[in-house]
Amino acid sequence: MVDLDLLLSIAVVAAVSINAFTSLYIIRQLRTEPATTPTTVSGETEESDEEEASGDEEGKEVLKEQILARRAQLIHELEQERGSRVIQLIHRKEPWSSGEDEPEIVLEDSETILQEIRETPTDTPIDFIIHTEGGLAFAADLIAMALKHHKGKVTVMVPFYAMSEGTCICLAAQEILMEKYSVLCPLEPQLDDMPANSIIGILKRKPIEQISDRTILLAESARMELENAKEFVKWLLSDKMTEEQANQVANFLVGGYMASSTPITLDVARAIGLNVVEGVPENVHRLFETIEFSTGARRPGKSYQ
Repeated sequence: MVDLDLLLSIAVVAAVSINAFTSLYIIRQLRTEPATTPTTVSGETEESDEEEASGDEEGKEVLKEQILARRAQLIHELEQERGSRVIQLIHRKEPWSSGEDEPEIVLEDSETILQEIRETPTDTPIDFIIHTEGGLAFAADLIAMALKHHKGKVTVMVPFYAMSEGTCICLAAQEILMEKYSVLCPLEPQLDDMPANSIIGILKRKPIEQISDRTILLAESARMELENAKEFVKWLLSDKMTEEQANQVANFLVGGYMASSTPITLDVARAIGLNVVEGVPENVHRLFETIEFSTGARRPGKSYQ
């Protein structure tokens, strides 16, 4: 009887131990499964993301080729129509460019455009399409000088706007084509994002003892920048109007009478003596159908699918 009780006790202990080990095994399995499952899913997700990114890049390259081909076609048609060499300075965010790109006039623009002007036969007219918010003054001055020295007729086309240094480039042309809504802008130099005339004005508003040395030096730099800008504008206009008229236009554009963002419309440009003609060729507007104007909602002109 004792032996039977002993056997039963051993059997109970063994059953409890087996249940405990089984429970422990199940708990461990439940803990390890979530760790392995996400790893597989994560790997699949990464592969999927890479494939999607690769597909996007390929799609952008195809879109880029189609758009550039369409632009080349439109420029060729415009050249055939007008018997000219078309050069463009169009700043915008391309559909294939990154959102960080902020296009403006830079030295690379001047290098490219100067080479294009140099390769143009001296007696061939140049049609210069411009669409810019401005940029580096030195680069814009180089472009303006090259256009002024070209012996053939130079026509600048402004379908929308040529702001700041873009306006300076326009002054080099014998003729400016604009729409009623197209605008140019004043040319007052900026130092440390401050208008040059405003910096100089500080010297007239406060006793010199109360003005810092830095501000005094900044004002002197502003004075030189203003003088340079006025003289450059007068030189660009010297073959298009009298010296007195050129001086008046230079004072109007550089003298600080307007905020830098003040629009100078077609009628105002005519009133100050610039040779402005209303109407930009239709092919120039078609050229802008290939351009993405912002990084927000897609606008579009034409669909390249």
